[in-house]
Amino acid sequence: MNKRHVYYGWVIVAISVVNMAITLGAWYSFSVFFVALIKEFHWSRAATSGVFSVFLMIHCVSGILIGALLDRLGPRRVLPLGSAILALGLLACSRVNELWQLYLTYGVTAAVGVCACGYVAHAIFLPAWFVKKRGLALGVATAGIGLGMQFIVPLVQYIISSWGWRTAYAALALIVAGVLIPLNIVFQRRDPGEMGLAPDGGQAAGAADRPAEEPRTAPAPAVLGGGLWSTLKARHFWFLALTFCVTSTAVQGTFLHQVAHLVDQGFSAQTGAFFFGLAGILGSVGKIIFGYLSDRIGCEKAFTLGLGCAWLGVVCLMAIRPGYDVLLYGFSILFGLGYGSVAPIFPARAAELFQGARFGQTFGLLVLAQGTGGAFGTWLTGLIFDLTSSYRLAFFLILACLAGGVAAMWFTSPARLPGGPTPRTAPG
Repeated sequence: MNKRHVYYGWVIVAISVVNMAITLGAWYSFSVFFVALIKEFHWSRAATSGVFSVFLMIHCVSGILIGALLDRLGPRRVLPLGSAILALGLLACSRVNELWQLYLTYGVTAAVGVCACGYVAHAIFLPAWFVKKRGLALGVATAGIGLGMQFIVPLVQYIISSWGWRTAYAALALIVAGVLIPLNIVFQRRDPGEMGLAPDGGQAAGAADRPAEEPRTAPAPAVLGGGLWSTLKARHFWFLALTFCVTSTAVQGTFLHQVAHLVDQGFSAQTGAFFFGLAGILGSVGKIIFGYLSDRIGCEKAFTLGLGCAWLGVVCLMAIRPGYDVLLYGFSILFGLGYGSVAPIFPARAAELFQGARFGQTFGLLVLAQGTGGAFGTWLTGLIFDLTSSYRLAFFLILACLAGGVAAMWFTSPARLPGGPTPRTAPG
């Protein structure tokens, strides 16, 4: 029996923190590039937002392919390749002069790279390492997203202010290539079985499949018994896809336009980047808190609490005016903590329902819904501003989407599966 004092799954979690800090830092840094690009090229906000919409769509469509590759090849091969593609896309962004070039370099190339080494990839392979502490592990791992928002986004803004946005894109490409490629080649592993371990590291290999040891509900056979077609026919799949879609509409629409909204209200771009980063670091705290809570009280209740906080944060963002700086902190704290519930709970609930040999493909389909919602939300928010010279109507729609995401999540409960509720054992 393996006598390691530290379960290697937690090493994978630590690597995941770094991966997602850098990868999602590159993702969310578009909000500060957005301001610099429209200032230099005078592109409309809807057209420039469209770059990020294409990014989200390509990112989510790629999720189906990346899921299949991860099922087949494992993360040790897929993540370094994704890092290389992302670095190439970011470097190419530093040379653009036309809007269509940005659509190609960031909207397409960088999107594929982010999908292959970012949140989607980790949401697919990380659940296999944990069962009893799945929510907590996903929460800690995805906390890296907030670290990226706190440190990478303000760093990018500093480089833009000091040396220009082209240098910032090149520097970001160097960070991705220099850190992520070697890190994943050396330390990444496919799953605990590759190392003779079982999920959570507390049992001998092979023992983790005993029903008596399962702390979470395991209804997947009732939903997926016939394969992918059964997944598509399952009501739970479509409610979960709806949750992914409308929540992403709200979160991505808010984050992409938050800095621009603050600049419109008279704040500097540096101030906007700071509070963007503050929301990100608090999102890291929220990911851990709500990931842990999902293990203890269930995904639906934890998600309700999380998006309730995010809803109040958007209300603060709507009310922000010069002289009411306290509302900036209200937005960053409430929205940051609340949106943090999304990253751990989405894959935890998906794995709770659909974990199996084809989980990568199934999660890829869910990401397709998530990306579609995010792409629509970012584009629509920019269009509403172009038509009304205000984000107010867009923010009302975002509030409605947050409420809709909570409602849909309750319909994904395993207790609603055919055959009645499955008792949920508290994690030991």
